[in-house]
Amino acid sequence: MLFKHQLIVHEKLETHFIGSCKVAVTLTAQKLYDAFKTNEANANQLYLDKAIELSGEVLEFSTNQDGQTVVNFKTADPLVVINCTFKTNPGTLTAGSTITFKGICTGYIPDANVVINEGVLIK
Repeated sequence: MLFKHQLIVHEKLETHFIGSCKVAVTLTAQKLYDAFKTNEANANQLYLDKAIELSGEVLEFSTNQDGQTVVNFKTADPLVVINCTFKTNPGTLTAGSTITFKGICTGYIPDANVVINEGVLIK
């Protein structure tokens, strides 16, 4: 029962405070991908379930089944993207533009993507 309570509290903190929470680290989308590709275990310790601030080039964007904006950020590997689901609408986006955002790093799918949730546009 305690675990369920902890999960609910953690979920509420993520959902309501990502916009104002302190980020654990600031880096580029490419550097985040490089960290996971080079040493996934170390990258998990550094970034998993932490608020991070990223800058990256928008590759493409769409709207998911929940009406949230999902943005894929370019990496040097054409088969891998940084995938961010935004908590709030980031407004007008253009493929090829560079934006800065923060969100919670929730995992890495080798040869596919690094997943960021609860994204909030900074600039």
